[in-house]
Amino acid sequence: MGPTRNVCLAMAVLPWWLLMPLWCVGQVQDVALKAAYIYNFALFTTWPASAAPAASFNVCATRGKPLWNSLQKLDGKIIDGRPWTTVDSAASPRPGKCDITVLPEGAPAPPSCGQASALLVSDGGLSGRSSAAITLVTEDEHVRFDIDTQEAAHCGLKFSSKLLRLARNVQ
Repeated sequence: MGPTRNVCLAMAVLPWWLLMPLWCVGQVQDVALKAAYIYNFALFTTWPASAAPAASFNVCATRGKPLWNSLQKLDGKIIDGRPWTTVDSAASPRPGKCDITVLPEGAPAPPSCGQASALLVSDGGLSGRSSAAITLVTEDEHVRFDIDTQEAAHCGLKFSSKLLRLARNVQ
């Protein structure tokens, strides 16, 4: 390869190399935004009175998946008088342990509620194609969400009308 060819190759690759940090920042912001959505879902969801609350508000997610770090940054925030605690769903899959279970994109959803009174949130996927009560969707570079009120009701959960108004689709 001659010097001229190296310069041409560098000029062809340089624009992509300069844009890569912007793509990474966009991806990080997307994950942080999804975690903020999940936090707000917790604020605007009512669990049944029969659900025995644990000392902490447990959010089960998969360690090592993109949302994990952003969800962990919320640890200690208060939800319904209990501190938010991010729990590795693979390490502690006991039924009733999770108040919210976050499924990574492409993960199979457990059948119907998965766990008693747990809010099931799917990160990505198609609305109405899983047993998740809320599905996070990235559409036109914006994070949106769909709500399945029937699935939520089956789990004994109710959503605030404010949350329902913000959803992209409500079934």
